[in-house]
Amino acid sequence: MKNQNKNHPPVIDYEGSDYQTSFWKEGGREYEDRCERIALKRLLPDEGGLLLEIGAGAGRNTPRYTGFKRVVLLDYSLTQVQQAQEYLGKSDKYVYVAGDVYRLPFIDNLFDGATMIRVLHHMKDPQVALGGINRVLQNKSPFLLEYANKQNLKAILR
Repeated sequence: MKNQNKNHPPVIDYEGSDYQTSFWKEGGREYEDRCERIALKRLLPDEGGLLLEIGAGAGRNTPRYTGFKRVVLLDYSLTQVQQAQEYLGKSDKYVYVAGDVYRLPFIDNLFDGATMIRVLHHMKDPQVALGGINRVLQNKSPFLLEYANKQNLKAILR
């Protein structure tokens, strides 16, 4: 997706990248993946209707949203969305959207849950994005936000 203009906050575009392979499969990130798996299991509700996964990438975390009837995978990169569809397959449970977190293409109060994992640190204007996320979430819906903390214990010990 290459429709950025000067009035629009810049978006980090993983179009054509091998991020899933180079960072997650070959990058020695088992610890981070395990931590995210545990956090999602403990923090997400046991059941829900429609979850928005912002920055879904190639769908690495998507199978962990077992309690939700449907999951909308949103990523700015069309190739990441295509990789997610290859990984997860065609299913009524998943909706794949190549879209912009600054301009969420959804009606107000549509989702009863959302996640945004490892995306925030890429944003130039997080307040705009968070305002849009708040708009599409139903009142009192869970929103799990995780970001890369460069000063985590593992990084400090390296």
